Amino acid sequence: MAFRFRQFTVEDQHSTMPVGTDAMLLGAWTQPAGAKRILDIGTGCGVLALMMAQRSTAAVTAIDIDARSAAEAGLNFKQSPWSERLQCHGLSLQDFQQSQPGTFDLIICNPPFFSGSLRSPSLKRNLARHEAELTHRGLLASVRELLGEAGAFATVMPSALWEPFTGEAAIQELHPVQELWVRSFARKPPLRVLALFRKTGKVANIRQELVIFDVPGKFSTEYLELTAEFHSF
Repeated sequence: MAFRFRQFTVEDQHSTMPVGTDAMLLGAWTQPAGAKRILDIGTGCGVLALMMAQRSTAAVTAIDIDARSAAEAGLNFKQSPWSERLQCHGLSLQDFQQSQPGTFDLIICNPPFFSGSLRSPSLKRNLARHEAELTHRGLLASVRELLGEAGAFATVMPSALWEPFTGEAAIQELHPVQELWVRSFARKPPLRVLALFRKTGKVANIRQELVIFDVPGKFSTEYLELTAEFHSF
């Protein structure tokens, strides 16, 4: 089905992952101002790449190992107002890294994160949601090589994986400089962490929190303000 944003529309019926809350939060929270080259790893239907294109003047490159996802993202890009600045490649991160000259100012990724959980019957969904094709260590090592010295890496993960993920990131000399801990309701524990990493550990880390719902079915004011550039309710 088509998911209509304020300035673009996303078709997501053929991608490994449809438009979801994680992507909405990550794309709305990430600030690409000043970036000239942006990379979206595991783009799926291309929603994060489109959100970055809307908020910047950067050239945005997206990659996805799944051919149907890459094709759907490419179609979404062509139908957007920023088609001349968007491109998609149906490649693995490793293959892309080998052929890619230069570095990026911003890398964004909604990564596979269900380590150790049961595999779903759908291979496409496994590729998107599990580390069978790309481990966190492999992802972070590639990010380290593809990221410019002053660049930033934005990602989202379950709160339970925060410590092991940041441990792997530290090995690659990538350090969190901003965190957003996300709760579904005020009295619930955090479910997700949005984080911005850089190659320097000298910058003080800023930690904030966000609650998505005030009550079931009613978005919080802070969530609505965060996502206001992209859709209205």
